[in-house]
Amino acid sequence: MQKSRILLIEDTDSVREVLTRQLEALGVSVTALADGDGVKRELDKTKYDLVIADLHLPDCSGVDIARFAKAKNCKIILLSGDNDVENRPDLATAQFDQILAKPVTLDKWDKILTAYGLIEHSMLVDAPSYDQMEYDETGTINLLSLQDQMGDLDDVALQMLGRFPDMMRPLVKDISNAYHNHRMSDVAETAHSLKGAARSAGANHLGVLCDDVQMAANNNNVSLLKIEAVKTEFLRVEFAIQKLCGQS
Repeated sequence: MQKSRILLIEDTDSVREVLTRQLEALGVSVTALADGDGVKRELDKTKYDLVIADLHLPDCSGVDIARFAKAKNCKIILLSGDNDVENRPDLATAQFDQILAKPVTLDKWDKILTAYGLIEHSMLVDAPSYDQMEYDETGTINLLSLQDQMGDLDDVALQMLGRFPDMMRPLVKDISNAYHNHRMSDVAETAHSLKGAARSAGANHLGVLCDDVQMAANNNNVSLLKIEAVKTEFLRVEFAIQKLCGQS
């Protein structure tokens, strides 16, 4: 049986890696793009069963991509790290088949793909529970959240997780630079990207801090204290991931 084809558009590297791993683990074929530039061209040349797009992209939005997908009679799911995105009235008329708040668990993807007929049955297997430990030994990484997204934290998953600090570090630097140059819109946009990356790594507290910075920047009242809190928490996350992945 030929695998169902999914086109994924997500600009944050770490989030894109996790989503790709999730979907491929469930038995579908994934083509992943970092921006919307090639979406129309990709849909023109290949028949996809489902498009999954982030709301905030550097060169277009998930709303633009929805139009391309619907022109090809393709289902589309919108993803966003924004709060309460599923209830936003401005998105209700954009022809999305579903709107999901990130992060999305592996189990939820399994149910969605099964309901859409893209997989015949559940492909999930039970992941080890780490003796039901909620956090790693440093108290920074939520292991249960991480497993909900990645499934079994095997060597491949840990190798992926080990790359997350290198993916997140430029975002932390960009937030600080944007703040010191009084570019609040850039602060908000980068905090949004870092929030998604943090949540994908099980770094839930860093995600909360980034959400706080994003909201404050949107209101033009972000403080240096909030920026420094993000930088400090990132260092904790980096150390925790290194220990968890056996890199320290």
